Amino acid sequence: MRFPGVKLCGAAVMLALAVTGCGGQPAAQSGAGASLDAADADPSGHLRVGYFLPPRPVDPYTVPSTVAAYPYLTPLYDRLTQIVNGENGAVLGPMVATGWEFGPDGRSVTFKLRDDVTFSDGTALDSAAVKASLERAMRLPGSTVSSYYSMVEGIDAVDPSTVTIRTNRPASDLPYVLSGVEGMLISPNAVGNPDLDVRPVGSGPYVLDTLRVGDSVSYVRREGYWDKSAQLPERITITGFADGNARMNALRSGQIDLAYAMPVDYAQASNLGRGFGFYSYPPSTAYVVNVNTNSADMARPEVRQALNFAIDRDGINKSILHGQCTPNPQAATPGTVGYLDEPPVRYGFDPERAQQILASAGVAGLELEIMAPARVSPVVEIATAVRSQFENIGIKVNFQEVDQAEMNARFSRGDAYDAVINGRVPRPSSLQSFQYWYRTPQLFPGPRPAGFDEALDRAFDPALTPDQQNQALEDTAAIATEQAMNVFICATPTQFAYSDKVIGATEMAMSRIQGVPDLRYVGVAK
Repeated sequence: MRFPGVKLCGAAVMLALAVTGCGGQPAAQSGAGASLDAADADPSGHLRVGYFLPPRPVDPYTVPSTVAAYPYLTPLYDRLTQIVNGENGAVLGPMVATGWEFGPDGRSVTFKLRDDVTFSDGTALDSAAVKASLERAMRLPGSTVSSYYSMVEGIDAVDPSTVTIRTNRPASDLPYVLSGVEGMLISPNAVGNPDLDVRPVGSGPYVLDTLRVGDSVSYVRREGYWDKSAQLPERITITGFADGNARMNALRSGQIDLAYAMPVDYAQASNLGRGFGFYSYPPSTAYVVNVNTNSADMARPEVRQALNFAIDRDGINKSILHGQCTPNPQAATPGTVGYLDEPPVRYGFDPERAQQILASAGVAGLELEIMAPARVSPVVEIATAVRSQFENIGIKVNFQEVDQAEMNARFSRGDAYDAVINGRVPRPSSLQSFQYWYRTPQLFPGPRPAGFDEALDRAFDPALTPDQQNQALEDTAAIATEQAMNVFICATPTQFAYSDKVIGATEMAMSRIQGVPDLRYVGVAK
């Protein structure tokens, strides 16, 4: 059995994003509250959280974005696996599965289940429940998560405590897939309910109290839950505040206890004064230009490399992102498996070199059609800077702000736009990240460079040693960097401001990876 009990720094056996101690930036912390732990939690407390995105309907298999839905759905639903804090950072661990084992050919994974888990309707969570739920994720008309299961051939309920998932390829990524929103488990008595988007039936530590789509959602502790440490407060409320000033004012005035901070909120969030704390997780979300290699111009690696040399990463960081976005001119972010200390090309800010590359390639009069998501800050501001920097090397940019969903749909068709500028969120493993970033049409709609698929496919084999798997991912990252499969800009940390009564704000495992609140072990002091 290859069970991820301990994460070795940089080892691909975990494929998780390493954080402090593995080459990443140290997290920054200020203010009070660091000495509090679970023993100080108020069992009748009410944790109030301010997030920058409002809640959507709560069916995990129809959400527009699994990342955006994560903080809203984790109080309601368990998964087979979860991301937890390890000795050197965030690691994969058990949840309702106690362990798992890959088949000899790597094309199946067998999970052993806890025997003390029930859904909120009283139904036992057994292998039949897992099978029914995951099959709904794969087959539900309109499922937004079915693509995550493209490798799954079938699911077998071997006995009540054993479930085997068969795959059409080696699938060392599957336990990670099952740790996310796409792996959330719904009661078998509710999988056919038409109102799951507003009446969830999960096995999580809380049940839904009120849902105001577009505004807020509140939860109340569920009695009899198997992991008491995951339900420190009696109630949780998450409110969406699109405006950063509104979030910080709500925290300062005592309306909320924990506030998500964007880079543009940094000066205010990190200087709230006595009675408040501030914490910065290592860089995770990256800002990039996603390119369409169906375009005759973007199909040429010389053009993509020239665009990378045109970017003033330090300038964008300082002028737009308040110094909070680490310039990162390669495919993987610092501290992750695949990050290269010696990348094959170092893309510094060198407009003259960019122009020389274009001239040597015989490229003149280049004109690009580029999109960015409308009204999404700071992406629009970054896009404006990128446009100016491309034009400084003689490239004309026709720029459009488009609704996020429409932008993704247009770009995935791969026939009209050369690039989009957006934030790029990693997945719980580097293997998942490369799979998602470069094999998803809405992010990379065109052909991939030679050698990329072969390198990435090697990393899926669970029979590889940690060093072999790590090397396959480094080879993948080297191709993505050298071939400039993005225009790479910078990586930003996840940051939170909070009152000094909050427990666990600095220990949210998924906040180290995907830039989202992870409230499973967060509470408020008495």
